[in-house]
Amino acid sequence: MFLIFLFMLSTVLAEEPKDSMEAREVSPENVSYKPGKGLEIKSDDGDFKMVTRLRAQQRYTLIDDEDGISHGFQLRRARLMFKGNVFGKANSYKFELAVSPKDIGLKPEGTISKSPLLDWYFHFGQIRDLNLRMGQYKVPYSRQRVVSSGNLQMVDRSMVNGEFNLDRDVGLDIRSKDLFGLNKFRYYAGVYMGEGHSSYAEGDLGMMYLARFEVLPLGLYKDYVESDLQRTTTPKVSIGTGFAYVDEAKRDEGIVGSIPADGGTTDTLNFNADIGFKFCGFSLESAYFWREGTRNPGEALPIEEARNGSGFYTQAGYLLPQKDLEISARYGQIIPSTGDTSLSAKNEAGIGLSNYVGEHSLKLQGDYFRTWSDDGFDRGHDQFRLQLQMAY
Repeated sequence: MFLIFLFMLSTVLAEEPKDSMEAREVSPENVSYKPGKGLEIKSDDGDFKMVTRLRAQQRYTLIDDEDGISHGFQLRRARLMFKGNVFGKANSYKFELAVSPKDIGLKPEGTISKSPLLDWYFHFGQIRDLNLRMGQYKVPYSRQRVVSSGNLQMVDRSMVNGEFNLDRDVGLDIRSKDLFGLNKFRYYAGVYMGEGHSSYAEGDLGMMYLARFEVLPLGLYKDYVESDLQRTTTPKVSIGTGFAYVDEAKRDEGIVGSIPADGGTTDTLNFNADIGFKFCGFSLESAYFWREGTRNPGEALPIEEARNGSGFYTQAGYLLPQKDLEISARYGQIIPSTGDTSLSAKNEAGIGLSNYVGEHSLKLQGDYFRTWSDDGFDRGHDQFRLQLQMAY
């Protein structure tokens, strides 16, 4: 992988013209604002472009559980993003900051546990079947995690995705969004540091290795945006599968989660398969996850078991005819393995209603969920959420 990276990078740099640092003209018509997309500035030759965008979500939550009724209003997400290309249209980049209290892990005592840096990567797309991406970004493991939090069908992602996702890491991958130019296949293969979000210090040689393959038998489409807001006139299907191995994972869910109580590491195998479908305002999405870990326990006692198990969710939505209203529903399960595991069983079922005033850029969403464990549905707890999102 690193040899491929060095070869591709040297090829890109070798193609740079000698006058690349000369000033570029920017005509007034190349400065524009697109609602929901942001402010765009680009050079007349298109070799340089920058798009900036602001997005925020304000959320109200009401919970009824064994401790009684509680509620809260929060700024759930606040994002500032820059993206574009430099020294040619094939050399793209993305830089994104997350600055809400939840994003940075703000604690009641005022401490911050997370870096506000979400993404910073370079992407080299000179070769159709061998694009190169490097930096910090969402690893291309599972569909719903890669979908932007701003393009979701319900207020937030499934609890199953929350348990089994691999989130962001620092590393590189090779990929193609249109393998062989057939308009039917995509792939991703990457190597990452295995330390998770905003890692920067040198560590051991334990890394994360990842591969994902997707088949779109009816042609490519926008399958990484939930809801069929375009009311697709012909059926579209996307089928994907991902595999990841985290060597000496520091956290109990791989590169995310909590540090095990015994202080050790876990060699973790991860697998998922998912499918997406869109047609005439109807959308369907379903995913299955499996994780198996082998502990390398630390010196502290007691030794914590790996979070071994599986899970799945299915969600669907329908955009009402000639309306901007969508009704959606989701069901999901987390299933502990039959052997030793620290994973607990959990179920969720919920319904949602979304009003897309300006598609995903301006929308009001509400959902109601009931979650329960093996103790029974009647002993679960209820959650109602209402969220407004605006993107500039």
